[in-house]
Amino acid sequence: MRPVLPSLAVLLFAGMAAAQPAHTSPRTFPMTLVRDQCIEFTEVKRGSEPEDFRDCLVSKFDEFGSVDGQKYYYALYCLIPNFVPDKGKCGDGSLSAHFYSQRALAIFTSASAGGPLRLVFERADGDIGALFYEPPEIVRTAAGTILYLPIAVDGTGHGNASQYYLRERGDWRRIESEAWLKELEQRLPAGLQIWKGVWPDLRTMQAEAGLYRQGDANCCPTGGVARIQLAIRDGKFVLEPVTFEKAE
Repeated sequence: MRPVLPSLAVLLFAGMAAAQPAHTSPRTFPMTLVRDQCIEFTEVKRGSEPEDFRDCLVSKFDEFGSVDGQKYYYALYCLIPNFVPDKGKCGDGSLSAHFYSQRALAIFTSASAGGPLRLVFERADGDIGALFYEPPEIVRTAAGTILYLPIAVDGTGHGNASQYYLRERGDWRRIESEAWLKELEQRLPAGLQIWKGVWPDLRTMQAEAGLYRQGDANCCPTGGVARIQLAIRDGKFVLEPVTFEKAE
């Protein structure tokens, strides 16, 4: 078994809940350890129960930006749960290693290149395999600096479970990102639905979604496309003009 770092003071990601500021002194540790070893996660653990993981490996580690003089780093982790029937391990090229390659995320900061890292966020869903984590981004927008955590729901719908944080007074404030989708559904023309995840482009604040009719194949919406304009106001995504284009 690969080693796991001691428990760290973290920002909790519970289910789909927002991360909250840590209220205890954060732990710092050498970058060499973070590159090679898994941390302990709040929602899952190494153990013998079916929902526990039996193997963990750092899949990716990299610097991805800086804010307020702090460099930001991320780590993505392979987590293989005990309920997986084959004996594959992270990094061995097996089907399990591929499927579970990005099932947890951690974000760290450092005041200097190569200096000790401080854990800021960690995220691992209790249902290992339900969510897939992509490398995070720091995006400068008209609304301010946004920390973007791309998180996809597994399945053909490629649901968007991402989390977004706006930098305010030296802290990260969660942006509410679900209410606008409910409003979008209310604006849809009669008989049309959105079956797949909608992924806004933070740089343009635009998004688009295929529109489905009853009886459509999952691959091929026949109801046209919704072209969406968004804004960020008062800590939440706000739906602005939506244009519906009919299918050719």
